[in-house]
This record gives sequence, C-alpha cells and structure tokens, in this order.
Amino acid sequence: MSTASANDFEAALSKETAQFTFRSDSSLIGWGGSDLAVGLFYNEDSDFIAQAGLLQVRQASEQNPLTFGVGVKGYLGQLDDPDQDIFAFGIGGQVRYTIAGTTPMVAYVEAYYAPEITSFADAEQVIDYSIGFQIEALPQTVAFIGLRHLEFEVDGGDYDADDDNIHLGIRLTF
Repeated sequence: MSTASANDFEAALSKETAQFTFRSDSSLIGWGGSDLAVGLFYNEDSDFIAQAGLLQVRQASEQNPLTFGVGVKGYLGQLDDPDQDIFAFGIGGQVRYTIAGTTPMVAYVEAYYAPEITSFADAEQVIDYSIGFQIEALPQTVAFIGLRHLEFEVDGGDYDADDDNIHLGIRLTF
C-alpha cells in the first residue's frame, strides 16, 4: 500500500471539508526514495490551503508490520474569515500498523507541526494531525475513514480549518 512505485490520487471528504491529493515518488523532482504529495484543501468557510510534502517511509513486512515515517510539509493558503494568509513549513511523521491478509488493512496516525519560527504571513503556528483506518477495497483502490484536525494560530487567535471532522476517502493508484 505504498506509493513509492506508483502514482495515486486521493479524495477525502467530510460534511464540511474536501482534500484532494496527488502522490508520487519524489523522483519527479529529481530526488527519489520519498513519497511526494501535493494537495488542495478547502472547507465550507471558503478557506483554501495548498499543501506539499515529502515523507520518507520504511515499507511494512510480515516481520515488521509497524512502520514509521518522517517528513516535511508546506502550507500556503488563504483563510476567509478571519482574513488571514497562511505560509508555513512543518515537520512531522507517520506511524502505521499493517494488518496483513487477503485484504490488507492499515491503522495509522500522521501529524505535522509548524512552529512560529517556520510560520510566515499571518500564521504563527500550524497543528495538523489525522488518525484513520484504510482497507484495500479493490486492487489499486484503497478506501479509508479517519479523523482530522487542522488548526492555525493566526494573528487573531486559533482557527480550526478542519476541527476533528470524520472524513471518508478513496485512493486510486495508477
């Protein structure tokens, strides 16, 4: 269920938010071996946030179903109300537990943090985490359910762009 050898497109929707992400091997930018992700998040409050990240992940195996990954993620966007510009770089990672079987399943936690020193424009910090469960529904198709929290500390206080919303999604590999 790795994207290291293929491209994939992911759509994650909740009642208030949508996130669309394209993933590929980082060799697209001349540096192979990591997962490269580029995405767009928006919500019902007309907030738009572009995201790009690199994540280095060890592959799961039968002997090691628990895997870890570390990476960086950038955020660039506009919050509508309050009218704030977001520009930040965060570090973070991922923990995954793969349940092997005829139908592979994965439980995961992913988190990124951008402190004040790497947050610019109106952003003072970014906290972005998700927890979820995914299952390979068909060959090259993964379905998932999860909980996401995306919070920006801006000049006017804390702003939750995605406040613990349950999202459903699919990932299509090609």
